[in-house]
Amino acid sequence: MKKPVIGLALGSGGARGWCHIGVLRELADMGITPQVIAGSSMGALVGAAFAAGKLDALEDWAQALTLRSLITLIDMRIGGGGLVAGEGVSKMLQDLDMPATIEDLPLPFVAVATDLRRGREIWLREGNLVDSVRASVSIPGLLRPKWLDGRWLMDGGLLNPVPVSAARALGADLVIAVNPNAAVSGNFWEPGTALPGFPDLSSLLPEKLRSLWTDEDASDATPDHTEPSYVALVNAAIDIMSDQIRRSRLAGDPPQALLNAHLDGISVVDFHRAADCIAEGRRMVRAQAENLATTFSL
Repeated sequence: MKKPVIGLALGSGGARGWCHIGVLRELADMGITPQVIAGSSMGALVGAAFAAGKLDALEDWAQALTLRSLITLIDMRIGGGGLVAGEGVSKMLQDLDMPATIEDLPLPFVAVATDLRRGREIWLREGNLVDSVRASVSIPGLLRPKWLDGRWLMDGGLLNPVPVSAARALGADLVIAVNPNAAVSGNFWEPGTALPGFPDLSSLLPEKLRSLWTDEDASDATPDHTEPSYVALVNAAIDIMSDQIRRSRLAGDPPQALLNAHLDGISVVDFHRAADCIAEGRRMVRAQAENLATTFSL
């Protein structure tokens, strides 16, 4: 009798997506080995590293990331389709010594992106690996879209935040879905509250960019009239959008196991907090260890 194929659907969530590393580590400790990987945004980045056998290198890089090194990486500038040009992200992926193409990966892999012009979900199953991941992680308003194969591509989480359908299309019979954004609910933004960790980061930025991280008081100075900063606005908008789309997609195509993160104290741009996210990823698996062992330990 043929064993069922286990697939992983690794969701979007910006920096919260570092939790995927902890999930993969804990699954390995349980003896659960996925045979296919589908990822949106940060799920595509971590999933590609796992499929390429480069998870150790990615984890080391993520754990070493600091606020100051983050400023160097993100090559921030005003103008264009996002605050971050993206060369630093591509260089990081290249430095991991990833295979040249998706076809060169030892595991079936798909990076989910969004076609900016047509508004369609795009499954990148072949072609340049680094460019495909770079397209999938193009967070709207933050990271510039990627021109690839004659179209501008953006973050896959816009249309498929937790790509269960893509994992099944790769041949998965049983799917473990990982949702880095589960605890984002209630108020998505509070007036006058900085993003976690970013008062420190704003002090490292050129003065003309600092206002992007700082909420501005309105003339009447009442708290409810405080205007959100640019980054706070992008962070809240992405959380609101992905929350609604994710609920709809998962209801229509439920996985065999859904691992939900509790990372509401971490914003989509807190990339220097990998250790906290990785620890949460491990906790997520342990919380469902019995169900996972029963369903996926084949």
